[in-house]
Amino acid sequence: MVFTLYASCGSFIGNAHNNNEDNFYFNKKHLPIPNRGLKNPLKFKGVTEDPIVFALFDGMGGECKGEEASCLASEVFSKEFKKLDELALSGKEFMYETCEKANAAVNELRIKKQLNSVGTTVAAVYFLHDEVVACNMGDSKIFRVRDKKMLQISEDHTDEKIMSAMGIKKKPVLLQYIGVPDTEMYIEPYISKGDIQSKDIYVLCSDGITDVLDINEMYEIICNNSVEEAVRQLLAEVNKKDGADNATVIVIKIA
Repeated sequence: MVFTLYASCGSFIGNAHNNNEDNFYFNKKHLPIPNRGLKNPLKFKGVTEDPIVFALFDGMGGECKGEEASCLASEVFSKEFKKLDELALSGKEFMYETCEKANAAVNELRIKKQLNSVGTTVAAVYFLHDEVVACNMGDSKIFRVRDKKMLQISEDHTDEKIMSAMGIKKKPVLLQYIGVPDTEMYIEPYISKGDIQSKDIYVLCSDGITDVLDINEMYEIICNNSVEEAVRQLLAEVNKKDGADNATVIVIKIA
């Protein structure tokens, strides 16, 4: 069984940055270096007869380091997606192998430029026929709307629960991300597989969205607008609330 997907992607530089460390892989497109986000949302329509992949990345490292890491990760996703016609990979295999290759590429960047730390989160979805595979590392999130409920289907890789239990209030530290040195730990992307249902909505977003908007605000905007208008309104609301950080979002609706 195949489904039709309608998707849109937008990226906002934020009100406290001169550059955009977010990036994405959307319909074979990603942002260059340097970038200041998108003026207008991108649009896509396709059917799940063949694999469809969307991903977003939130770079870390300050200055242009995070920008390079997120762009490099998006390039790896683009390169690996082109191989899907030749390779008999499942959605889970594609996600894990692509994260591994992106991790190696970002580590090469760190070593080449003699950086102490550089990396990027990833939140990605893979659609084929009536199945979806979701993958994430870090704190960029993936939500699914079904039966009037919006649930997070990604898993945050942070120390938030530990710090909260100790009564310590601070910005959570990432425990997993693309760019983890292989001498310190193995990458462990969170990967899940599920079914696609008509009228499902999937949302991928960086923390520039979720740090500003709560899930109820997001739900109202997403469910009451087309994918393109939902992206516009989400980013406009972040801007209205003086969102400081880079903010990127992908909204996908299943027909």
